[in-house]
Amino acid sequence: MKKNCDATIFHSSLYVRASEYLFHSSKATVFTRIAAGIIEKIGEFPHVNIEALALYCLTTPSSVTKFCKIIGYDSFAELRNNATYPSNYQLNAAMRDEREIINDIYKFLPLEKCEDMARSMANKKKILIITNDFTFNISNIFREVLSSFTRTVYLANRQNNELIHCLFGVVDSVVVLTFTGDWMQKERWCSVIPDNLSFFLISTKIPAVLSGRPEVWVPINGYPDLMASNYHSHKFMESVIYIIAKKIIEIT
Repeated sequence: MKKNCDATIFHSSLYVRASEYLFHSSKATVFTRIAAGIIEKIGEFPHVNIEALALYCLTTPSSVTKFCKIIGYDSFAELRNNATYPSNYQLNAAMRDEREIINDIYKFLPLEKCEDMARSMANKKKILIITNDFTFNISNIFREVLSSFTRTVYLANRQNNELIHCLFGVVDSVVVLTFTGDWMQKERWCSVIPDNLSFFLISTKIPAVLSGRPEVWVPINGYPDLMASNYHSHKFMESVIYIIAKKIIEIT
């Protein structure tokens, strides 16, 4: 690893995705070798070529290309260039006192939109929450809070197209939790959400494929430290979910 590499690379999307893939793997495969190789050589990105990485991981460039797609990149070039972090990132931002961070978060919460979503969801009886691995824990907390004898809540991984299509036929509303929403352009179910379902989105932006579709969009892009670290992003999303769930309980 380069000794003079930028330490913010350890907070890059590439490092996070490779680490999460390795964590969720149930057995050792060529893809876990590639994930481990990326982690080990992260300090050399983005100046790593696909042949060198494949050789290091004892595999082929075609397997590296397959791995790129598995963790959400269209190509190795896209993966390689995702090992950067916004220039305004401050390392010490991730190490501030927790009380200070929480106080900061509450200054930037989109309270009005949270209340709009709570009012719209209050009378929904069957809710489908769609998420990915990164926001699973937050989504699961949301599911636990919303579930009751009078309300059924389903939780689905955004890659499980078959399950999602099936559940579209039994629910009255859909909620998607995501930070960037970039993956939504690639998921088939995004373009076929039935018109009779209420659709709610919590994200930094509305993907083009869903332009004009959300009944309520809760923007989370107003918090300047959102992408400062996984800790900051999760704390902010958790706070948004807490406010929405609290308002729904109050209304019902």
